[in-house]
Amino acid sequence: GSAVVRADSKTTLNQAVKVLQDYPSLRFEISGHTSSEGDKATNDKLSQDRADAVKQYIVDQGVNGSRIETRGYGSDQPIADNATKAGREKNRRIEFKVLQ
Repeated sequence: GSAVVRADSKTTLNQAVKVLQDYPSLRFEISGHTSSEGDKATNDKLSQDRADAVKQYIVDQGVNGSRIETRGYGSDQPIADNATKAGREKNRRIEFKVLQ
């Protein structure tokens, strides 16, 4: 239930920062996702908060925030079965999508 960027995620995020620095015209979307546990409104807000936290981390590294869009999808786009603990963990994620 947290939107804090974990220390173990920073290596991956720093790689994204490097790509954005190497390609200054690149724009992308950061999407947040949750498992199906909890109610829809809470999951929608949590997923948006997670995407916004990742964007803030990237902006704090010097990337212009106007190049990044965020979207919280809540539990609407699962990639695994929410009936299992392992599936729910996979569904709690952030994804990057190139826009331009």
